[in-house]
Amino acid sequence: MRVHVKELFDLSGQVAIVTGGNRNLGYDAAEALAEAGASVVITSRDKVRAEQAAEKLAASTGATVLGAVLEVTSEEGWATLVADTVARFGRLDILVNNAGGRGVVYGEPDPHLDLAAYFLEDRPLAEWRRVLDVNLTGVFLGCRAVAPVMKAARRGKIVNIASADGIVGRDLRVYENTGLNPTVPDYLAAKAGVINLTRGIAVVLAPFGINVNCISPGGFFRNQPPRFVEKYTQMIPLGRMGRDGVDLKGAVLFCASPASDFMVGHNLVLDGGFTAW
Repeated sequence: MRVHVKELFDLSGQVAIVTGGNRNLGYDAAEALAEAGASVVITSRDKVRAEQAAEKLAASTGATVLGAVLEVTSEEGWATLVADTVARFGRLDILVNNAGGRGVVYGEPDPHLDLAAYFLEDRPLAEWRRVLDVNLTGVFLGCRAVAPVMKAARRGKIVNIASADGIVGRDLRVYENTGLNPTVPDYLAAKAGVINLTRGIAVVLAPFGINVNCISPGGFFRNQPPRFVEKYTQMIPLGRMGRDGVDLKGAVLFCASPASDFMVGHNLVLDGGFTAW
């Protein structure tokens, strides 16, 4: 058996859900899948933003793209989303668990900020719980919600978006005198959890023809202060930060397409070498 390489990346006729797909990496993921031929459901907690992003993506790709509201920590929300998607399209082939974030950045940037205290002693327990809930529990609920549909079809792709922050500790000195508050421990813990949750779910679902993998991006350039960009870039062997609209798309398509049919429980690191030093 031989397959042309273009077929390995062809998603024609397939249906995907991308959580947090209205902006940044989520939009890039949705765009990659739509450009490869999939119909895509973009979710956001804000229905208007989801629908606006869907309209924009449909216009630029010609694909069928819908916007839907979803709070990723809601079991009922996930059940409704999956049921509505299957009712609309008759199938569900791909889930990209992208929604997440660092949580509320509390306090104004302070050049004299005690970075270690900000990171640990001063971190509110409520924020710790919320960030873990959104970034880790939300991924679990998504995988759980789509599993019955994919198991019945004996095929499917689940792509969880983790982070380089789930692999290594962050050198907080990169934030000194940049005007940015540093990353937080709950985000690191949650993303590390996503990586191993992916492995655990992957080996359970693999016998049903379902591939579960994750991607760990490093920092992407979004007009951060020049001092931060300079210091962060010095930590990247490639010498630059990630590019929105470019650097995630190929990895997402690979993980969501037949090209990755023999890959199970893998963490694809996409960080310019940040974690390879």
